[in-house]
Amino acid sequence: MKHKLVFTLFTLMLLAPLALTAQTTMMKFNQDGEFASLNQSTDPNNSFTLSVSRNFATNAGTSASLTYNGFSFSPDFTILTVTQIVGAIPASDFTGQNVQNLALSFNTTDLDPATSFSQTCVIDLSTFTLDCGPVPAGTIQLNFTQNGAQRTRVLALGEEITTGNFTTRIHQRSDNSSANVTGTVFGVTAAGAATVGINHSSSMEFIRNN
Repeated sequence: MKHKLVFTLFTLMLLAPLALTAQTTMMKFNQDGEFASLNQSTDPNNSFTLSVSRNFATNAGTSASLTYNGFSFSPDFTILTVTQIVGAIPASDFTGQNVQNLALSFNTTDLDPATSFSQTCVIDLSTFTLDCGPVPAGTIQLNFTQNGAQRTRVLALGEEITTGNFTTRIHQRSDNSSANVTGTVFGVTAAGAATVGINHSSSMEFIRNN
């Protein structure tokens, strides 16, 4: 609980000035088709969220988009490491013909700087200093299998997630089902709450807070 309170206070201090700043859309993806997501807390100090979706098909072909946000505290809760990835990935990275079985095979080398953003920031919570750099090389290998234990329908979801100077804005309409997941995320065994489903004219927008 202590580290959650520290992170909340830090977030409020860091993000409060953003309400007065301009925003610039860097990327926007229209998501239509299968998606999979995973929320995981591997231990009290480490957690991440991950979502991958097929995008609306165009004359240029098919594509997919991915968002990842990872948070890791040092044992004494004085250092917070935040890793953020958002953007387009090759359509071949996200496979499966339906929500019964979906697979994600992603490598950080798949990211094109022109259509993605990624960074890892190390935050000293005692001095509130911030040091950001490239995301370390790594892979995500996941297999999702729908289990049908719980089904939901999202008719209209609006969500904003702000990390540092960037905001991810999500508008979603979808049919969802709980799922089993196996594999690894940057070397960590997958063991969290997984969801698979179908997006219907949904969107994901990535914004820079100038």
